[in-house]
Amino acid sequence: MHKIAWNGYLYSQPDSAFYFAQLEYNFAESVNNKKWMSNTLNTQGASFYIRGNYAKAIDYYTRSLKIGEELGDKKGIAASLNNIGNIYWKQGDLDKAEDCYTKSLKIKEELGDKQDIASSLMNIGMICWRQGDNAKAIEYLTRSLKIDEEIEDKYGIAGSLINIGIIYKSQGDHAKALEYYSRSLKIKEELGDKQGIALSLINIGNIYKDQGET
Repeated sequence: MHKIAWNGYLYSQPDSAFYFAQLEYNFAESVNNKKWMSNTLNTQGASFYIRGNYAKAIDYYTRSLKIGEELGDKKGIAASLNNIGNIYWKQGDLDKAEDCYTKSLKIKEELGDKQDIASSLMNIGMICWRQGDNAKAIEYLTRSLKIDEEIEDKYGIAGSLINIGIIYKSQGDHAKALEYYSRSLKIKEELGDKQGIALSLINIGNIYKDQGET
């Protein structure tokens, strides 16, 4: 049932995903499987997030978080905090988003999941950028990039590179921005990521446009 809700409908038909997740939740509740209940609440929160209903999404993510805390499920707690942080980010509440991401990062570091750690570092880095602290943003993103390189996560590497490029461009350092955009483009080409290639080419084109080149 979880696979049906998450993999089958979540992004294409989020309302259907909610329906199947509710069936799963009802069953989990009937057998008092709180871990399962927490997972389904997370799926339901995601279904509302995708539809832009952030108030409902926070409600379900918070319920998932509460169960995770009751169970001492650190991985679930970290995921819920990250999801709630994503909503605050979307709403422009950067301080609350940073607080959630930082708490999530601390737990992920305790668990030692490097891919998740890198993701949280990237999130915090982009928050710092939005807050106007470019130096701190680059520090976090560089840490994220280093971990992604250690675990050979090419999608993560490309994401970190392009975000660092965005920050350098915002500072007017076109040479640095072009360097990072070009490195990201190379990886996207290796991955055959057409959407990523297009985004990198657009970013590189914007650099040349700003420099008055065609």
